[in-house]
Amino acid sequence: MKTALKYILGGLIVGSTFLSCDVDKYNLDPNRPTIVEPQAILPNVIFQSFKNRYPWQPGLTMRHNTAISDRQAFQTYEWSTGSWDEFNILRDVQKVMTATSATEADKAIAHILRAYNFFFLTRMYGDIPYTQALAGEQAGAPVYTPAYDTQKEVLLGILSELETANSILAQTPSRVNGDILYQGDLKKWQKFANSFSLKVLLSCSNQQSDTDLAVADRFKKIVSNPAQYPVFASAEDEVKVAYSDYELIRYPMYQDFNVQNKRFLGKDLTNLMKTLQDPRLFFYGQPSQNALEQGLTAQDFNAYQGIDGSLSMPKATELASTGDYSRIHVTNYTTSPVGKPSLAFSYTEFMLLLQEAQLRGWFSGTASYYDHAITASFAHYGIQEQANSYLQLNALSTDTETALQQVYAQRYILFYHQGDFEPLFEYHRTGYPKLSFGEGQATSSMPYRMMYPLSEQNTNTDHYQQALARQGMKTDNIMHKLWIYN
Repeated sequence: MKTALKYILGGLIVGSTFLSCDVDKYNLDPNRPTIVEPQAILPNVIFQSFKNRYPWQPGLTMRHNTAISDRQAFQTYEWSTGSWDEFNILRDVQKVMTATSATEADKAIAHILRAYNFFFLTRMYGDIPYTQALAGEQAGAPVYTPAYDTQKEVLLGILSELETANSILAQTPSRVNGDILYQGDLKKWQKFANSFSLKVLLSCSNQQSDTDLAVADRFKKIVSNPAQYPVFASAEDEVKVAYSDYELIRYPMYQDFNVQNKRFLGKDLTNLMKTLQDPRLFFYGQPSQNALEQGLTAQDFNAYQGIDGSLSMPKATELASTGDYSRIHVTNYTTSPVGKPSLAFSYTEFMLLLQEAQLRGWFSGTASYYDHAITASFAHYGIQEQANSYLQLNALSTDTETALQQVYAQRYILFYHQGDFEPLFEYHRTGYPKLSFGEGQATSSMPYRMMYPLSEQNTNTDHYQQALARQGMKTDNIMHKLWIYN
């Protein structure tokens, strides 16, 4: 009995020793980890950054489509305060960058994701928090009311981050986990960083004389040094994310009632594509009901007619009821939960920006980037066999100004339900296309920006007011022209 009691007591003592050692482990909540690995964060921040975040709104603003029946603020230009959802993405990006287990490759990718999201924010709002942004959780001296940086400072910071990413990735042969964009291929991330730098530089073309940006010199430096600055070489390198038939990651216009029933092709886009005999129109929209009843086919350009987005809503709705006008292609854009991938930064767009920079004289070369752009875009829609005949009809002009207009036209066509607000940003940079403004708009010209979120007005008041004053605004104003376009 004494022997048995000794073993029982010994077991209790040993058990209590082990229990005291493991008590902290068992008190941890597995559903609320205190340390999150970059590989657990990256898939979501990549998807949220590069999905089509604004699938139909820019199309109404830029007359790709015309809404009927219900007044739409993006079509009437009755914009108000925006929401800084991108900062939610950036907070997670910051967690990738500051994680104790983050590799140099993780940090390089985080720099690129920061650059991408801050680039959108500054073009949508103007001056924004950048240097002090995302510091609310930093140890020691958290910043809850960050100062705003000027748009120029933000752009210089973005270019610096992309340069840093390129330098890191040039020396980092390892792969990363959690990469749903390039499956850990760091060479492709390096190409993305440098190609995106070129996009940022071209976006500053109206500030070409600024010596700090030095856009033409920086542009030439990158394209002239492919070993140091590799860039996109094919559509395999482009930035795109695919959708899946699961909650929250389905194609954004899947089963959208308004898109199915209240969206027609816009007159401006339709007329342009008919003039160019562009077969992508057959994917973008449907032939009108009356055209089909008259025996025209879906491959007949005469079967397509768009509604003028400058008309009043009652007038546009009345025209839609006649059967003479073309709807958005309901099958292609609303019936599949997968749809087409989101082209956040396509090879086509990259080829067009190279062509424009070449026409502007920023670098010399003989490659026909324009031809490559169209061929890649046609391949995206499965009609690559029609690219050559299209290029024969629409060859790039030898006149520089005419050629630039052709590049702008292709970019306008490209961004149909792709690229978020890129067509708006390009409109303000290039003045293309020429749009009319009528009873359907609350303004006589295109707004430049969204107003800052109410949360900034209420909780970061001093810095908000300073940013307005510095930009020349007495009150927050959607019609204020941003520095980048001056």
